[in-house]
Amino acid sequence: MEECSARYRLIVELYKKGLPVREIAAKTGASLSTIYQALRRCGEEPSRRRVYYRGRLSEEELMEIKKLYTSGESIYSIARRLGRPPSTIYYALKRMGLA
Repeated sequence: MEECSARYRLIVELYKKGLPVREIAAKTGASLSTIYQALRRCGEEPSRRRVYYRGRLSEEELMEIKKLYTSGESIYSIARRLGRPPSTIYYALKRMGLA
């Protein structure tokens, strides 16, 4: 692995704090490709796309979806939390009569 420059270390630090890649690019003045290059060179594995689990929702997931939605959480935040597409959450809520 190559030695990371100060600029690359800053990019990795911001990425580890959870900042979106576009926001890191705006803060550092770097292009998106430079951000991804910096992350790879400094040992981080950047994710360009969200990968979803395929398959049926388990009973535990359905109960979690119901609990989170009735407590006021959005469909998108539930989807992120469970690693599922928002449409899957929406259709589950629709089948339960909640959406």
